[in-house]
Amino acid sequence: MLGEGEFGKVISVTDKTGKVATPLAMKQLSKGFQWKDNTLYNPMSPEVLRTEVGCLRKLGGKRYNLKLEALYETPASLFIVTEMCSGGEMLDYLSEFPDGLRTEDISRISYQLLSAVDHCAKNGILHRDIKPENTMFKTKEAGAELRLIDFGCAAMDGT
Repeated sequence: MLGEGEFGKVISVTDKTGKVATPLAMKQLSKGFQWKDNTLYNPMSPEVLRTEVGCLRKLGGKRYNLKLEALYETPASLFIVTEMCSGGEMLDYLSEFPDGLRTEDISRISYQLLSAVDHCAKNGILHRDIKPENTMFKTKEAGAELRLIDFGCAAMDGT
């Protein structure tokens, strides 16, 4: 388990079809009512699910946006398989550098985040939920690439 949200959870999975096993992340979204922390949540709207998947498909994993690898559906759940971002969320990643970041690091991170937002805009997508929790890094190493994630609140042209 990598994380859990209001409508589902993110689990670490492995693609073993190639010569090298590839770590991936799988977001499981429930289509029905959710019971969590003594609260009953209404099901996610099918339109919200379509929009999130549509955004990922349209962006194609380019310019620092999360890459969609596969999509599976059952009557009860939707499984969105994406690239793995093992570097963690923005604040977790930044805490790995107790001496702070260099100007070059801040410039690189800013460029990548703005490039991701620009790519969204050029594809008619408005993310609407950009925050440190929705900004992940591919690895924990210094200089790791950023990924903009979670298009659950996004809007596309025509929606």
